[in-house]
Amino acid sequence: MTAPAEKKSGEPRPGLSEVAPLPTAEKPLVSSTKAHAQEVRRARSRRLAKRLTLFVLLPTAVATTYYGVLASSQFESYALFGVQSSELRPTLGMDGILAGLASGSGAGHDALTVRDYVLSRDMLTRLDKEHGFIAHYKSSQHDIISRLPADASFEEAYEYFGHKVSADYDQISGSVTIRVRAFSADKSVELSRAILAYSEEMVNKLSERERRDRTGYAEAEVKKSEERLTAARKEIVLLQQKHSDFNPLQTATAAMTIRTGLEAELAKARAEVMQLKSFMKEDAPQVVAANEKVKSLSAQVAGESRRLVDPSKPGGLNTSFADFEAAMVEKEFAQKAYESSMATLEVARADADRQHRYVAIIAAPSKPDETTYPHRLRSVLTAFVASFLLWGVASLMSAAVREHARL
Repeated sequence: MTAPAEKKSGEPRPGLSEVAPLPTAEKPLVSSTKAHAQEVRRARSRRLAKRLTLFVLLPTAVATTYYGVLASSQFESYALFGVQSSELRPTLGMDGILAGLASGSGAGHDALTVRDYVLSRDMLTRLDKEHGFIAHYKSSQHDIISRLPADASFEEAYEYFGHKVSADYDQISGSVTIRVRAFSADKSVELSRAILAYSEEMVNKLSERERRDRTGYAEAEVKKSEERLTAARKEIVLLQQKHSDFNPLQTATAAMTIRTGLEAELAKARAEVMQLKSFMKEDAPQVVAANEKVKSLSAQVAGESRRLVDPSKPGGLNTSFADFEAAMVEKEFAQKAYESSMATLEVARADADRQHRYVAIIAAPSKPDETTYPHRLRSVLTAFVASFLLWGVASLMSAAVREHARL
């Protein structure tokens, strides 16, 4: 038997033919996972785009539309003033420093008072009455967001007034800065000038009131002393009419002088009588004449004494002298009191003049030549940044809540 022929080495052996590779389950699984991940990413991207559009782009678009198209232009007028005192004070030394601090404190107090007046309801009432403040800001020509509602109450108008008018006090310079925002440049200047005029009027009232307070007491004292002096003068006139004597003091003085002279002559006459009697008889003519002279002088002295003091006559010089002397003393005191009160009044007036305060305009109300508000680009960027930040914070909080819920 012949052996079977050997197969060529390139031919496959029987029973050892190649087996076809079996399909594995890993490839479909990987492709399915990738597709699912892509779908999840696309869904997340769509949700992110929707949220960005809803919470960021939409508010930014609304802000852009409002500030770029709808918002009414506003103009701001600027004014600067200070409250100064006309008091002259030393500029060197500790006294000058202390005086400057005291004066600055008073003027600063007045400046703060004026600032509060600028922002008060009385200021709004006066501006509306004389310059139509509320009507200007209620006009339908302006956009509905920035204008004052047509049915706004006075309190709502006052709150709105605080957003359009500002007054800032600088503690270092002691000046007050006024800013007035209106829908037209002319109106902003008009309102700013009116506020400045009302402020100056307020300072003048404060200064005049302080002047009256400083001089009021002195003027009252002058009036009282003047009334006292007038009453004393009237009393003297009544006494002159009562005693029929212009000046009983001078009359009494003259009477005393005459009496003193007569007493001197009487003493001299008595001395002569005594001398004559020393070498003459009583019935001697010289002695009789000397005695008659003594009797005459004694009668004159007695008459002048009764004229001065006579208990039997209530209207004598002693009574009129006492009444008139009291009236003259009262008149003298009243005169001195009147002169002292007048001097006090002059000092008070001079001090009040030195303390006079007035408004010093540092910068007159300016007229803007371009729109001041709103800041359109800045407002749009602010709206975008604020929306983006709020959305980011909300997203972080939402993710934290979901993570916490999984745990």
